[in-house]
Amino acid sequence: MHFSPIFKASQQCAASPDGRLIAALLSSTIVVRSTETLQTIHVVKLPSDLSGSVQTLLWAPSSTRVLISTASQIHVLSALDASFHATVRNPVSGAGKPSHIRFGNDDKELLVFSSFGLKLLIFNLSSSKASEIGSPKFHLPSSASRCFSLRPATGHLALLTRVGGRDIVSVHSPDTRQLQRSWSPETIDAQALAWSPNGQWLLLWESPAHGWRLLLYTPDGQLFRTLGEAGNPGEEDEKLNPGIRNCQFSPDALSLAVGDYSRTVIILDTVTWRQSLGLAHPSTISPSGTLQVWQEQLHDPKSGWQTSRSFHRATQQISPPAPTADAKSSGDPKLGCSAASFDASSNLVATRLDDSPTTIWIWDLAAAELRAVLLFHSPVEFYWHPKIRELLLVTCQEEPLRSVPFIWDPLSDGPKCIHVGQDFPGGQASGRLQATWISQDSETATILLSDSQHSRLVLLSESEAAPVHWQLDNTSDQLGPGSARSTWDFMRDGVGNLHEGLDDTSLLEDTFSFKRG
Repeated sequence: MHFSPIFKASQQCAASPDGRLIAALLSSTIVVRSTETLQTIHVVKLPSDLSGSVQTLLWAPSSTRVLISTASQIHVLSALDASFHATVRNPVSGAGKPSHIRFGNDDKELLVFSSFGLKLLIFNLSSSKASEIGSPKFHLPSSASRCFSLRPATGHLALLTRVGGRDIVSVHSPDTRQLQRSWSPETIDAQALAWSPNGQWLLLWESPAHGWRLLLYTPDGQLFRTLGEAGNPGEEDEKLNPGIRNCQFSPDALSLAVGDYSRTVIILDTVTWRQSLGLAHPSTISPSGTLQVWQEQLHDPKSGWQTSRSFHRATQQISPPAPTADAKSSGDPKLGCSAASFDASSNLVATRLDDSPTTIWIWDLAAAELRAVLLFHSPVEFYWHPKIRELLLVTCQEEPLRSVPFIWDPLSDGPKCIHVGQDFPGGQASGRLQATWISQDSETATILLSDSQHSRLVLLSESEAAPVHWQLDNTSDQLGPGSARSTWDFMRDGVGNLHEGLDDTSLLEDTFSFKRG
């Protein structure tokens, strides 16, 4: 591994979607750096009339603009120069404060959810116009993404609202966001909707309390099929079975993982919409030549950052540990699959069960078998690399492991710990350490690590000759004359024109033909 110099940052620190830039919010500026060199590209000065603390820092889809927001203002600024600045004041006037903000289909569009789910506002920064849609079903940051989905390639917006005690699904045009189709699905309390990665299907699934039910729609809103448990057409008896908790498409859109309140994750073939696999999590794991079981060892758990961590490959049968007792919990047992995710190759699936939150199960779909089990001492979150296959990032959620990320791949001898906290000023991370992948078109993966005051990059390469050109330029607070010139010339060729790819027109396929003529 190669570690970059530590640079000044904050909890509001994020890499651009193309992985070429990092934006870090400081006291009165946003410092934009190159991930290739760590040189400062541009320093964005916060508006002088900015009131309140910054609650959100987001990158635009094109990686050329950044968004910051407070309770009463939203600012979108150019990340590369001072060529663009748009301001939205009192975005949800009369409806409290924004509860969730994100970019829409492109840099020109903002989606703003108001408090209490009163309305969704869609701002067009080019025309300075706003559209308002009432009663989105979800509005909190943790759940808002469940009630809307942007169709890949075309940008059509599918939205789930609830009016008069009934669910309503609507599809809106990508350019004007005018309503093109709406209908009341056959649901009692829909939980979420999502477009497939290829845009061929719109999925809607029922709340777990009302049975195992998944509805498939064509892009123009025609009901194609209703699936019950095991991917078969729903039957009355299946309403008594545990309902769906989450659905996750594979990157190639050929498979769908469905987790419910049982110990089995169902894999559906999206060509036939029938079950292709059932990933049944055993209560006792028996290691074998094809199944690796790695158990975390803590050699000195009282020494904080000096704790020695390693993973031992189990050779005997082992049972995943149950969750520890928590005074804040209700005492009711937690069951089912709480997370399922495909890797970039769409061949590996990582899952986590609520009754063993410290365990990660990794399944090989091609071989139809369990490939590896990773057992930690703390509840975990995991993230596959978005572009490199079979590479998993794991973060722990409890002290003292909360600031220690791990990396796993099938060829490694267990998860590898990334020891970085002791390098931060004071010998440990300030606050919670955040670890995220940087999405780059490179054979070597890079991770961004940030605490409340500092950040650094980690290049996952064992070669001493790795092409690393990191060098700080001492311009954390202000951009000196000519200090970013050579890096800007390098970036300009890759970024291109600010307005490229932001065409307002989008043709509808035949499924929307009834709207023409």
